[in-house]
Amino acid sequence: MLNILLISLPVLAQATYIDQSLLQQRPLLDSKPASALVVPLTLNRKLHYKFSDTTLLPSRTHLEHLQNPAIIHATGNDHSTITINIPLDASIPGSVIFNSPVSKPWPHSPSHFVWFEQDEWNTLGDHLPLLDIGVRKGGMITTEIKSARLDLSTPYIHVPKGIWDVLVLATKPEESVRHDEELTVDCEAQGIYPDLVFGLDGEKEMREEEEEVVDELVITPAQYVLQTEEGRCVLLARSAESSYDQGVVLGWAAMRGRGVVLDWPGWKIGFAF
Repeated sequence: MLNILLISLPVLAQATYIDQSLLQQRPLLDSKPASALVVPLTLNRKLHYKFSDTTLLPSRTHLEHLQNPAIIHATGNDHSTITINIPLDASIPGSVIFNSPVSKPWPHSPSHFVWFEQDEWNTLGDHLPLLDIGVRKGGMITTEIKSARLDLSTPYIHVPKGIWDVLVLATKPEESVRHDEELTVDCEAQGIYPDLVFGLDGEKEMREEEEEVVDELVITPAQYVLQTEEGRCVLLARSAESSYDQGVVLGWAAMRGRGVVLDWPGWKIGFAF
């Protein structure tokens, strides 16, 4: 059931204030051990991220392969910590960084991390315990959820239907005539679009000692709207009803502008803030 806090739908749709800091890309994780292998990550026209063939993952070049425990084990990478950086600017290559286990990845990075333990032999990121999801612009509209899954095979963030209806009201997407299933929005109106806010389960997430407490994962319009080379602005969000299990999904759009660490030795996943 939706909880309406401080704001009504018409007010949300007419909001005009934007915090400019939300449009600035956070520093990606660029501090790395000298022994780390860095592989460029590029986006194709079908909105799939791929990286070059390497001896570490021969013939496995799709971003989602990095989540697959069978592939990681078969290629001997279950001792590796893998960091994925996807920039906000889609024309700039991202990176995949393979390095040996560390107790706290990139200790000199300006970013903080929130960690989620994962069950062994499940897809890494298959179960992220959460409390709720909201649409925030001044006030906030929320609905309860139990969990989400990270799916690197898709860019799309799948949200519950009630939240999707509010997001549609705020962004007014239109179906693309030339591109199947593509929804476009007004590039100039991003400043009035709301954030998507995922409440973190404080009892089930892991935090480093003495690290800043983070109780939400915020996805800004700069992350869930992608501008193509042709100048179209594509909405990288969908209703959960369109996902195969009708669940809440975090596609790679949720990772844009922040580092994500796949810690295979520790069977955990970390999001940088």
